[in-house]
Amino acid sequence: MLRQLAVISFISIAATLVLSLPSLHRSKRWEEFPNVTFTFDCTDRPIGFYADQEFNCQIFHMCDEDGRRIPYMCANDTGFNQEFRICDWAYNFDCPSADQWFYLNELTYVTDPPKEYQ
Repeated sequence: MLRQLAVISFISIAATLVLSLPSLHRSKRWEEFPNVTFTFDCTDRPIGFYADQEFNCQIFHMCDEDGRRIPYMCANDTGFNQEFRICDWAYNFDCPSADQWFYLNELTYVTDPPKEYQ
């Protein structure tokens, strides 16, 4: 009887602790940053992902086939590594030279098949 009471007490305390924990932190969406202004322009750029050097590569943009820009933000303390097109630790890439890797998007998103397949 005493053992059952101890188990029930333990479960009650554990459940209370778990329920009192704060909810998991979620990433903010761009709708929650109404005052951010971007100067990055997707006009005449190939479809792809582009580091925004103005924001120290913490923000990157996806340019679609219609020239629209869709901004994204890398997670805590990371930035967009343009060479590999991933969010990465800042010591793994050089943000000021990110634009040297923009051409890689031309190689990735080809809209027409090569002539030998037509």
